[in-house]
Amino acid sequence: MSTESLTLDAGLETVLELVESVVGEAFGLAEQIGAATAAVFDLQPAVRRADLGGVRELVQPALEAPAGLIQGAGFVAAIDALDDAQWWLEWFMLSNGVTERLIVDIDPRGENFYDYEALPWYDVPQRTGRRHITGPYVDYLCTDDYTLTFTVPVVVRDRFVGVAGADVRVFTFEKAILPCLRATHRKVAIVNDQGRIVLSNSARHVGGTLLRTPAPAYRIEDLPLSLVELSS
Repeated sequence: MSTESLTLDAGLETVLELVESVVGEAFGLAEQIGAATAAVFDLQPAVRRADLGGVRELVQPALEAPAGLIQGAGFVAAIDALDDAQWWLEWFMLSNGVTERLIVDIDPRGENFYDYEALPWYDVPQRTGRRHITGPYVDYLCTDDYTLTFTVPVVVRDRFVGVAGADVRVFTFEKAILPCLRATHRKVAIVNDQGRIVLSNSARHVGGTLLRTPAPAYRIEDLPLSLVELSS
């Protein structure tokens, strides 16, 4: 990307509106989960796993909604944030149409221990205090598909207690956005803050690859995404 601004037309304006709608739904759910979880930590001096039951109540309707965008969502606790678990994922996914909690090995001594502390969807919100979009990447743990993960930091009285987030399959994102992107008749891509292509209407610029050539860009609202015009 470059400092040169992308000139918008009616077609690109429509793309922006669609992206903001889809991304807004994912971040909206993440922020609801984050607010509900923060309220629990704010009210209780010692939070236990059983106190996080409200997360499922928020997630389940979104997961089981007909033609819904969300494939997985929940809260991931900061290390030692909970009183009865050093590591914990209160994360739910849709499995054969049914909402199920994701089960992983959270024992650091375990052979298959899931060390999420260094993963971008957790690490970036923790370090920056800002919401983040991870992907596209293959999520072998939850969706077993190319995925975008939308996460927000959960902070209570200046204390980071974890992240809340939502997963959207790249296929679902493409289905919602790509027809409109193609209709612009301009070679453009949606790119995240790391310069990685989320979606494009160019066969030469595949989702998940890094955009290395500077190109005119337009920041999409306050999202960690930009609309970029491709050279070819």
